[in-house]
Amino acid sequence: MLSQKTRYAIRAVQHLADHYGEGPVQLAVIAEAQNIPAKFLTVILSELARYGLVASQRGREGGYWLAIPPVDITYGDLIRHMRGSLALVPCASRNAYEKCKNCLEEGECRTRALMLDVRDRTAQVLDSVRLSDPIRPVPPFSDEDLTTR
Repeated sequence: MLSQKTRYAIRAVQHLADHYGEGPVQLAVIAEAQNIPAKFLTVILSELARYGLVASQRGREGGYWLAIPPVDITYGDLIRHMRGSLALVPCASRNAYEKCKNCLEEGECRTRALMLDVRDRTAQVLDSVRLSDPIRPVPPFSDEDLTTR
């Protein structure tokens, strides 16, 4: 599951992508539009700036903007920067691999095999969608939708 920090980062970067090329966007504007606590957003945007995804300018005319074009940023890139990995378990991570504790030998573990497949399919989707790609919101699930899952 994505952490709240990662979800906020995605929404903030989507907002910056929507305003790409328009100049700096003030933190308070992003926070209000995306319903993100301003103090937490400051931490997130600073982290994204360290990764080179976001740039900033201080002062009255300052704010934040994407440091690279939205077409050059995939959702996979963004999630990896914020989370470290797309994998659900550490033994299935390509970038942050760790052997699982209290598990079977990796060559015998069917859970690891499944999670590697899940990780690879997730990466395939997230690495193919760019911030510049249109994504339409979907309506909320109905009570019936929730009971049939």
